[in-house]
Amino acid sequence: MDYNLYGFSKRQSISEGTPYSKEHPHGTLGDRQAGLHSQPQFALPTFDSLPRRSAYYETHYPLYYSDWTNIQGNSNDYVALSSYSEDSTNKVQIVKGIREINERDDEDIQLSKTGEVSVNYPVTKLQWDPQLASGRSYEPKLATSSECLRLYEYHEEGEISQLVETAILSNPKNKSFHQLPPMTSMDWCSADPSYIITCSIDTTCTLWDVSKGAGVAKTQLIAHDSEVFDVQFLHNSQNLFASCGNDGSVRLFDLRCLDRSTIIYEPHAAASAGDHASSSSYNKRHPLLRISASNYNQNHITAIEANSNRLVVLDLRYAGSPIRILDHHAGNINSVKWHPYKNFLLTVGDDCQAFIYDFNALEGSKPLTTTSSSNSLASGNSLKRVHTNGESDMPIMAYSDTIELNNATWSSKGDWVGLVGGKGFQAVKVDD
Repeated sequence: MDYNLYGFSKRQSISEGTPYSKEHPHGTLGDRQAGLHSQPQFALPTFDSLPRRSAYYETHYPLYYSDWTNIQGNSNDYVALSSYSEDSTNKVQIVKGIREINERDDEDIQLSKTGEVSVNYPVTKLQWDPQLASGRSYEPKLATSSECLRLYEYHEEGEISQLVETAILSNPKNKSFHQLPPMTSMDWCSADPSYIITCSIDTTCTLWDVSKGAGVAKTQLIAHDSEVFDVQFLHNSQNLFASCGNDGSVRLFDLRCLDRSTIIYEPHAAASAGDHASSSSYNKRHPLLRISASNYNQNHITAIEANSNRLVVLDLRYAGSPIRILDHHAGNINSVKWHPYKNFLLTVGDDCQAFIYDFNALEGSKPLTTTSSSNSLASGNSLKRVHTNGESDMPIMAYSDTIELNNATWSSKGDWVGLVGGKGFQAVKVDD
């Protein structure tokens, strides 16, 4: 099976694992404390001067995706991680985080593996049951997408823990399990956790009912003209979901009326929307790899362009044109995640940097007429406050690592972020 999911070659640094050898600083530093500071530092220290890592977990293979949860009544954190390997050996791991106070009276997290399963193909997305963080469920469940949708249960009794596969759901259009088109992403509905929606390179999105037994396909629709790369329910909605794909568009669907969809964003539509029509940045067609729907404002959606440092910020009230184009990263953006309940947005990229934006300043923004300029805002080895000089588009916090950052996640409480880079997962404290 050709598993080039997005039609783009995965960076050689991931597939070959070359930067993650034992000689690379990221793999030999050990523990390093990373936290927020009030003053920015713009000189990148040498590798020898970096302090030892803490709140860090390292595997034997390159990692790709992560998701973080906690269980009500349980003080521990749980992080699900997936590997990226082009051969037929990939892993899904569960890492437990135990919070403690270190010798500097700062909160720290000790991370250790407690469960693991092998899968043939790379996992394109994984997600904990959204009921866990809200306290509606105390039974940890996990969903992953790859060549099919897999459901797991995580069991932990004393010192014994295991991740058990409970269901395998394949695309109903295909009868042969060995000819399945890869699922490029999935989303577990927080408003109605009986529903999971997946998307695929075969142009479809499929809604699954996982409330009973092994799960069944409830409905399937052709969502785009070409490959669909991501899909997500809107906040607090069990009917509205958005998708993006190789055609460069973001589309909004309503499960109550699937015979139509609303095109929220399309490059050529944006190019004819106003005075900025002649801008070459709008005329180029860019596939959109990932979207993220705000957990604070249901009208806000962000999308990542392929092989680009541009983050498209959309408002459902102004279909056709973005309200912002954020391009502060100095390399391709790889992941974008909204805060669990605040109006904050987290981004990471190939420039080894993570940014946090405060979108309260963008409330009420109208469609874009100008774009910001690209900058490298942060250096050093810890999260830092960034002086924005009154510019609402600027990130308010920044973090620099020594390696490309491939994925990011928030803790359930939003007080930590998790960053995936190379073979490691770094938890970073976010101060108030």
